[in-house]
Amino acid sequence: MIAKFFEEISLDTGMIVFGVADTMKALESSAVKTVIVWEEIEITRFEVRNPIKDETKVHYLNEKQ
Repeated sequence: MIAKFFEEISLDTGMIVFGVADTMKALESSAVKTVIVWEEIEITRFEVRNPIKDETKVHYLNEKQ
């Protein structure tokens, strides 16, 4: 699996995403086949809703942010 990951990176196929925000967008759009996760990552998902504009924004933050 890791070899395939590095192969996709080297070929620049556009089939790899990095980072929490891009990964979550891909997951939410059902565009993910495999996820490789660092088990000690500490990210909290915050959903903020503006009732006046009827907008919802999602933020993925770690404790430093």
